[in-house]
Amino acid sequence: MRISKRLKLLVALCVILALAHGIALLNQRTMMVRSFEQINHLTEVQLRVDLLRSNLWLLQQYQDQKAINDTAKALDNLRHFIDTAQQLEMDEREATLLNNLKRHEHNISVLLDISRQNLVNGEKLQSNSNTVLTARYSAIIQSMSEDLLRLQTRVIDNARKFQIQHLYFNGILLSIIAVLVTLFSLQTLSRFRMHLSTLKKGIKDLADGDLLSLIRIPKDEEFGEVADEFNRMKQELLIATQKRDQLQQEVEEQTHRLQEQQEKLRHMAEHDDLTGVLNRGAATTQIELAIERCKRQQQKAALLFIDLDRFKPVNDNLGHAAGDAVLKEIAQRLHHNLRASDMIARIGGDEFIVWLEPVHNAEEIALVANKVRDTGRAINLYGQTLDIGLSVGTSVYPDNGHNLNSLLNHADAAMYKSKKRKPPQSQDEDSHPIKMVE
Repeated sequence: MRISKRLKLLVALCVILALAHGIALLNQRTMMVRSFEQINHLTEVQLRVDLLRSNLWLLQQYQDQKAINDTAKALDNLRHFIDTAQQLEMDEREATLLNNLKRHEHNISVLLDISRQNLVNGEKLQSNSNTVLTARYSAIIQSMSEDLLRLQTRVIDNARKFQIQHLYFNGILLSIIAVLVTLFSLQTLSRFRMHLSTLKKGIKDLADGDLLSLIRIPKDEEFGEVADEFNRMKQELLIATQKRDQLQQEVEEQTHRLQEQQEKLRHMAEHDDLTGVLNRGAATTQIELAIERCKRQQQKAALLFIDLDRFKPVNDNLGHAAGDAVLKEIAQRLHHNLRASDMIARIGGDEFIVWLEPVHNAEEIALVANKVRDTGRAINLYGQTLDIGLSVGTSVYPDNGHNLNSLLNHADAAMYKSKKRKPPQSQDEDSHPIKMVE
């Protein structure tokens, strides 16, 4: 075969290979864009699933219309993203997982309708019914998260396999071009080897995760166009990676904000707004748990019922702001003077309770009661010193009761007996302005 024909054949073959390489790069770019679009959309779906999980938790806690409306809104948002995801190009397995997500979303909608109907009918869910609904919600959300994780994993695996295949394909194609060009001219052998080495180094750096460095080859050289395409591909990979990292960071920040909001809501639900100590509902729950714990461990505990003797004159003479300041000061002093393990709660306007656990003898309880009585002395307010008396009644578990109601009743009765035993002049001060000690 004549050299001219060989050269023509070589040129024709090189043109064909170059076109194939360009098509492969364009195909790879298209598949990469599709993969990143799928991953980004599935990340959005994951965010909506987490938001729905949070709203379902609030629904189980409060069981009110607002919680149902918020949950329905989050469910509609998730449904929209799942429907949009079904329009993306996916294989049969991925479509099956998306259908599973759609089915889970429908099941949650059915359960939500049951919760809404119960609320409209004014029915109070029995504990076992509420437990069943909670279990169903949790099971569906867990299944949805598992299917979504499988879908994300499959999309990522498919994208990874595709990229590896194209890297091998491009490497083989470039190697064939290199061999043909080497045969074309011995004079260009040295330059060709230099460019090939540069290109291989770029591929190796890309395989090692280097997306910043670029291949520097003059545009008028044989591999200049290839280097430009390779650099463009690395730039696109870099942008896609940065977007992925940014999305991951946003997901983590959103998760952190949701956790902070949940913690804030829990704190607001369990603590008194004015004094910062536990409110009646939270105290009831924790003391009932403490009673069960003492029962198992055969320990004794004590409940102190506290009432402020001369609190009404503070509100009448100095105003409600002064009364609020006194309540906050009393709560702070109780918190400072008692043990960290002791529980303090405000259960009424000027009524507090203290739970002591464990206790060993009556002297220990009496010592704490004396400390409590002293907390009302010498309260500095508006440049004056107030002396607020505290009446304290105590009850001991299990001597005075085996449940919270009986312990509260016994401590309340003991507190009123203590108030009546005080001197008459001390009792009369409740209906007169409180004495100011300069």
